[in-house]
Amino acid sequence: MRIAPGIFSMGQKEGGHVHAFLLDDGNGLTLIDTMYDDDARHVLAELQTIGRTPADVRHIILTHAHKSHVGGVAALKEASGAPVYAHDWEVDIIAGRREATRVSAVPRRPLAVYQLQLGLALGLGKHKPCEVDHRLKAGSRVGPLEVVETPGHTPGSLSFWWPERRALFAGDVIATWPEFAAGWPGLTLANDRNLRSVHQLTDFGDAEILCVGHGDPITEGAASRIKRLVR
Repeated sequence: MRIAPGIFSMGQKEGGHVHAFLLDDGNGLTLIDTMYDDDARHVLAELQTIGRTPADVRHIILTHAHKSHVGGVAALKEASGAPVYAHDWEVDIIAGRREATRVSAVPRRPLAVYQLQLGLALGLGKHKPCEVDHRLKAGSRVGPLEVVETPGHTPGSLSFWWPERRALFAGDVIATWPEFAAGWPGLTLANDRNLRSVHQLTDFGDAEILCVGHGDPITEGAASRIKRLVR
């Protein structure tokens, strides 16, 4: 679904109303995250809907290495031939050489996501491994995006800024489902650090659009909404 010029949002209920995003800057497509399913059917369907093919994808970038976000990465890399990008800390998890860090099984709000929390606590939800081609850090650029390091949810969590579209892509640093919040405490490895990362995102004071990993995107007034989270 097109949510703004050059920005297409895809979502699925599995994985906690998880979302991924296709960006078209006129120089091919950039994909942010690949959602839950190993066959990447939702991304492939969106490509068909907008009249594009997997070969049009030039970059596959990952906000972090939880199953909800990397499920389809291997299938999409194979279908598109596009390189995969991630933070150094996440690389071995994406490649299947290390499992994602587990969390506590003690329930934390919002309880609507407890099934996901329990799955991560037990080490469930494996994805098909995929090698990462390029390692990202603060200040890197991929396609139209500037890379912002926003650790907390995981040590290697990344956000992305598209200045020409005034659009922030925050991964799981912020969630809009089941409520607008600074992430999900039960699935976040360092909540204090995550909150500092949210505060860091207030630096983008002209952000109009906020796209998150779980829940619908915010398409207007994003900067003021983010500021409310850190007051």
